[in-house]
Amino acid sequence: MKNFLESRLGKELDLNCGNLSVSGKLVKVEGKVAHIEKDEVICYVNIEKIIAVWDMQDKRAQAPGFLPNSK
Repeated sequence: MKNFLESRLGKELDLNCGNLSVSGKLVKVEGKVAHIEKDEVICYVNIEKIIAVWDMQDKRAQAPGFLPNSK
């Protein structure tokens, strides 16, 4: 898992750790800890607890609604 996460450094990720999901930018992997940043706050995740990893999708692009009026 560590080698895989190191290949994703700088990417926006969704991590599933069982009953917990964490989303944000992977800024560092140090030992067995992944450092995830979101809204200028760092979350530290034990990489041995990670079950699944997704590249974060741009949820705004999929949201229904009107397009902004461009002038």
